[in-house]
Amino acid sequence: MKTTRCLFCRLTPSATPKSQPSTRAFSTTPAAHAKGKPAYPNVTAVDLGLVQQRVDQAARTFKPYTPREKQLLALKYTPAQVRAIEAAEASIDPRDVVVQGKVRRDTFALTYIDDLAKIQPLVDKPVRAPTADIDPGIRMRSEDEVLDRFAAWTEDFNRKRTEYETRMESMDGDALEQELLTKSIEAGIYPGDTLTPDERRARLRKYAEHFEGPNEVAEWNAFIGNANNFFFSPKGTLESQQDSLAPEMPKVKNLGVKFESEDDDPHLQRLMQQTGMTKEEIRRIRCKNLVNHRVVNQTRMGKIQSMYYLTIAGNENGMLGIGEGKSGEDEDAIRQAQYAAIRNMKPIPRYENRTIFGEVEGKVGASIVQLSSRPPGFGNRCQHLIYEMARAAGISDLSARCPRSRNPMNVVKATYEALMKQRLPEDVARARGRKLVDVRKVYYQGLTS
Repeated sequence: MKTTRCLFCRLTPSATPKSQPSTRAFSTTPAAHAKGKPAYPNVTAVDLGLVQQRVDQAARTFKPYTPREKQLLALKYTPAQVRAIEAAEASIDPRDVVVQGKVRRDTFALTYIDDLAKIQPLVDKPVRAPTADIDPGIRMRSEDEVLDRFAAWTEDFNRKRTEYETRMESMDGDALEQELLTKSIEAGIYPGDTLTPDERRARLRKYAEHFEGPNEVAEWNAFIGNANNFFFSPKGTLESQQDSLAPEMPKVKNLGVKFESEDDDPHLQRLMQQTGMTKEEIRRIRCKNLVNHRVVNQTRMGKIQSMYYLTIAGNENGMLGIGEGKSGEDEDAIRQAQYAAIRNMKPIPRYENRTIFGEVEGKVGASIVQLSSRPPGFGNRCQHLIYEMARAAGISDLSARCPRSRNPMNVVKATYEALMKQRLPEDVARARGRKLVDVRKVYYQGLTS
């Protein structure tokens, strides 16, 4: 009789897996599971008492109004407005100012903090005035008309000055004291009165003018601030169109710009008028010529050679622009490119004023630029074109890749497009209907700087 064996019993010992030899680690640091508890526990800003120090400093900075300050507020605002201001000041906790409040100092911050009564056409949304207030016949007064109005203003000012001097010479000490008492009663200005700010300001000006004489600076500012001295409206609606809410004034024929000396560059003067910057501010802007080459234009008269320049400009604090210039002379082409870059400067979003928000990509032609944010101290590790743009924009931690064509002109334009395509976390949260919370701000109790 033939005996049979189990199929699994035929397995030889060589089929069993052998133990793998131990490999030596590349680092002497023990593995994560081998580490024990940290030697030092986490310490927050609250445990160190840093938050309380800033709370005490905020309490000393934002003090309650003194009686003198309340009287000054009463001269400018109505009693209801004064009560509203005091209630608002009382409702603010110094701890909230430290933990949650922070004065914005970035490029997108408003130029005013607490006074939102002034309308700025570049920031606020303009609202057109009613059509009935528009006068298409408005024109600028001629030079003779302006001189006549200036002569009338000068004559009136001298008359007020003469009357004031004559009145002061004819009054003795007792008469002057009685006059002061009488005028102060007639003014009727005291804390808590029912006068509007304009009425109160007019009475104060009239009272000061009666005893101190006409103020030259105030009178001159009133003259140049009156649009009727320089413009004429047949319909008499010029006053309603002085507000920034009204549409623009009709354009006047350009009479040319006159300069006192020939040293002033007319192109620079025009740039200052277009941007609103001074010469010192323009000189502080960092400009860099990144691309330049010779171009040829074929015409029926032959080949016309020119120089092309691609320049960037930035204030190293969140503003960056690119410009192009082409001319037969190098200096003229460089000037055109630099001034165009300064005019085209736009704010670049920056995270912590050092890097970008997340990863962005820009494509121009066959060139693709991929930008990535990096932690503090990483530096700008990218090619020289992107490095110069990041330096001009005030970005210190950035990495970039150019997986496809590296044409210098397209790389610069693609980098600028990528920087402008950043999506802010606030916009993403608003689009998704979520609430944005800064984890570092919550952990450090607002001490992120």
